[in-house]
Amino acid sequence: MSRQISVILPAYNEGAVIANSIEQTALALADRDYEIIVVDDGSADDTAARATQAAAANSRVQVVRYQPNHGKGYALKQGFARATGELVAFLDADADLPPRQLLTLWNVMEREDADAVIGSKRHRDSKLDYPLARRVISWGYFTMAHFLFGLPVRDTQTGIKLFRREVLEQVLPNLEIEGFAFDLELLVAIHLYGYSIAEAPVVLTFGRGSARPLTLLRASVEVALDTLHVFYRVSFWNWLSPGLAFKFWGLMLIGGVMAGGVGLGHLLNNFVPPSPFDAVVNILLLRFLNRTLRDALVVSGGLLIVVIAALQLNRHIVAAFARKDRSDFWGQKRK
Repeated sequence: MSRQISVILPAYNEGAVIANSIEQTALALADRDYEIIVVDDGSADDTAARATQAAAANSRVQVVRYQPNHGKGYALKQGFARATGELVAFLDADADLPPRQLLTLWNVMEREDADAVIGSKRHRDSKLDYPLARRVISWGYFTMAHFLFGLPVRDTQTGIKLFRREVLEQVLPNLEIEGFAFDLELLVAIHLYGYSIAEAPVVLTFGRGSARPLTLLRASVEVALDTLHVFYRVSFWNWLSPGLAFKFWGLMLIGGVMAGGVGLGHLLNNFVPPSPFDAVVNILLLRFLNRTLRDALVVSGGLLIVVIAALQLNRHIVAAFARKDRSDFWGQKRK
């Protein structure tokens, strides 16, 4: 039986707050047809026991648990596999984001006819009680993500999001990240699939204590590496899946440009390339030749290599685009 909305709460060692998070979510959606799916992501505390106790008092609550811990992305996938709602919400279980804000996202979705709505700390109407260090990290991550992907949003990591069910059915099977960069990968995929994303203001109160600097640094490095993994997945180079021939001609193109540039520079401005490159050129072109003639040979040889390599690379690229069995940049099969 399908519900109007499914709310997925990924939880890891949230035993102290999970019961309150469930209760507040249920109160926020009391006049809606809802279900709450708590995913205990391999917690070492009593998260599962407290969530199960709350589920016993509310038939619309179910608990999913497994071992060991996998990460937020994995937990959300497990929750979605059990969700039946026409709309699906992701909400952090730590109570930093009051669940009543789900209704704000819902209103924005209806007003803007968006496929996905995300809570944004950078929205002008957001109200934040957030440590300075977290603000700096958040700004730095947004800057990097915007530079790499050009997403039409100003925040990716805030833990409250709402989606139309068909959006997640389309994109989730193609996602790989299991950790916190899952949010970014999800939004990149949604954007590449052509779905619309809207932003909504949030009220955020950071309730956890300050993390140790080493822990924060390690987490930041892990997220950064996962982000670069996402960037590689959507890059043209990865889609092309270059073979040995393509890599060879790519290196030849680079070599030709370098040789032609060095020869032209020396021919026009008496530029001397650094050793041992200059020695290699002298040996290959015979030391007894006139210096001007050698430079001319380097320029013409480099230009010839560039032309041949460019033609060969173009042939491989055209062949890749012509293949009907290929998928696009995010795994969608061609029609």
